[in-house]
Amino acid sequence: MNRRSFLRRAGVGGTVAAAGCLGGGGEVVASETGTVTVEPYSAWVEEIPDVSDDGGTISYTAECDRKFDVYFFTGEEALAAYEDYVEQKASEQTPSAASADMPKGDQSIGQTATEGSDGRYRAATSDGGARQEIDGAGPYYFVLDNSNYPAAGGAFLDDPPETRWIELDLTVTEKQFSLPV
Repeated sequence: MNRRSFLRRAGVGGTVAAAGCLGGGGEVVASETGTVTVEPYSAWVEEIPDVSDDGGTISYTAECDRKFDVYFFTGEEALAAYEDYVEQKASEQTPSAASADMPKGDQSIGQTATEGSDGRYRAATSDGGARQEIDGAGPYYFVLDNSNYPAAGGAFLDDPPETRWIELDLTVTEKQFSLPV
């Protein structure tokens, strides 16, 4: 009888542990999967609600045949400064116009896509797209950039500038699964 009771408890414990490992219990607050088109001297922006109270995570992978930047801005002021730059005429979007005051976003999440051995450019959260904690209060703005924004990126436009078709898989969750104590 004790053996059956032990096995039953072990089975339930294993199921609960597996659910936690698989990321169970988190509520998806933003999700985007597919190909995003980003014209030269512009960006694609996804607004993400604040998940700081309950603890939030982000996971993404982005891939394209040309270089691009990913930014993760926290707060409307940082996004507004970024948009002010991007909305300039193409001739005014020069990397030399960089200023130390320009927001860089959360660089633990945002990055310049790097070229893989197959010649495609990729950017992702740590460990190839695994969940990563979001620090700071939102709202947040996830940005796929195809401009000459110089603050933290390095994927400046080629001559002539070309459209980017970026394959994106983005998920943001809040409140990780936890067991009451």
